[in-house]
Formats: sequence, C-alpha cells, structure tokens
Amino acid sequence: MTDRQAWDLAFDPATGRRLTAKDVAPGTMLPSNRWPNFFSRLVARLQWDANGIDLAPDAEAWPALPDERRKRLTTLLAGFRVADAAVSEHLEPFGDAAKNSLVAWVMFLQRRDETRHARFFDRVAAEVLKLPGDTEEERRDAARELAPPGILELFDERLPAMSAELAAGQTGLSEGIALYHMTLEGMVLSAGQHALLTELEDRVLPGVREGVYRVELDERWHIGFGLRILIDARPSPELIDEVLSRVEECSAAWGDALPDEIRNRIAPMCRRRLAAAKLLDERRAAA
Repeated sequence: MTDRQAWDLAFDPATGRRLTAKDVAPGTMLPSNRWPNFFSRLVARLQWDANGIDLAPDAEAWPALPDERRKRLTTLLAGFRVADAAVSEHLEPFGDAAKNSLVAWVMFLQRRDETRHARFFDRVAAEVLKLPGDTEEERRDAARELAPPGILELFDERLPAMSAELAAGQTGLSEGIALYHMTLEGMVLSAGQHALLTELEDRVLPGVREGVYRVELDERWHIGFGLRILIDARPSPELIDEVLSRVEECSAAWGDALPDEIRNRIAPMCRRRLAAAKLLDERRAAA
C-alpha cells in the first residue's frame, strides 16, 4: 500500500468515488495536477546560471572591507556554503515520500535549484573568501570551521537524520516539510538571505549580491511549495506546534551575524505564513 502513488489512493475502492479531504486522515495528501503545474511553470521563469555571475569585482573589493564587516559576511557566506551543499544532497527522499509523481517532479526541480545554489556559494568560497581547498569538499570542510554551530547542527545533523527517516519510511512527508521548508528554508535560510542583502545594499560585492538575490527568489517558491503541500496534507496540531517551537532555535542559528532587526522578524513571519494557510486556525480549533 505504501508504494502506491497518491492518485491510486484518491478513490474509494468500494464505490469508485473520488475522496475529499474530509474522507482521509490528517497528514494524507490527496493529489492535484493544478498547483504542481503552477510551480513547474514558475520554476521555468526563474532559471539562472551560477557560473554566469561575475565575481571578479567582488574578489578585488573583498580585502579592502573593514575587518568586522568581513567577519560578518564570512560567517553568513560560510554558513550558506555548508547549508546549501547539505540541502542538495538530502532532498531526494522528499520526492519519493510524496507518493505523487507530479509533486516528486517539482521536488526534483527544487533539488536542482539547491544544486545551483551550492555551486554559487562554492564559487564565492573559492573566488571571494579564498577558502583553502582544491575541491568542493575541501572548501566545504573549510567553511564548516567558519560557520556558526547552530547552522552545522541543523544542516549537517538534523536534515540528514530527517532525510534518512523519510528514506526508511520511518516518518512522513509532512514532518519533512515542517523541518525543511517551514523551518530551515522558511526561518533560518530566509533570515540569512535578508541579512546578506541588507549588508550588501551598497553593492560593494555586486556579484555576491546578485547571486543571493536570485537564491532568495528561488527560495520564495520553495517555501510556497512546501506550504501548499502542508495545506493539502492537513498536518496535526502537534506538528504545527513543533514548527512554532523552533523559532527560538532558528533565531539563534546565525549567532551574532544576524542583526536584531532581522532576528525579530522570524517569529512573526512564521506565524503569518501558517495563518495565511489557515494552519494556525486549525491548531486553535483543535486545542
């Protein structure tokens, strides 16, 4: 039964009647061919080349930046070097867990985005930060030495563990989406992107800023895609509470590199997303 596609599970086997959300248990996602196609079309308009962004002006400007500013930027950029590499490696089981070929296809498109993001931040590490290492893996190890401990715990430990549980069938897609799309992307990475874009408003590192801007556009649809999955899956109130309980951890993940102004936006943004999707309303109704 667990190997069947969601389309196979969308009909009552006794009557052939198409099931509705009221007929299935919370956490069960009924299929739709509308919103996966919407996200596929959106992805097609957002494509960009991680190798096409000119980082030469950034590499030239980097040594002249004040030490404190370089330290903040190094912390953020090293964190993204680690985080996006981890994401590109550990998203595959999410598509299989959907039991829906259309959703799995969009998840593949997201993983392709994350591979591009990892490539871009590796270029930044090599060409701008000048991290030691002749290979991507060596530069990733060097970035781990500079990234905040909270980022390492979330992306090098928590995400791989969730991915392994999904692959083994030990947890469901809703739990994976709650961790990755709502927590890691929706709170941690989103805050880090806003911190970088704010720090680089003067365009002293024009290539880095362009790349982060494009990454942030990609992440917007990723978060929306995850939220759309949760709307259809109708997660348990306990899972929504778990997402909300992670706000403090997410706020601390970047350490001192995250300005208080951005840190203080994390909780309200999370609540607004869940409320817009009526997931907070369901939680309160079930309380």
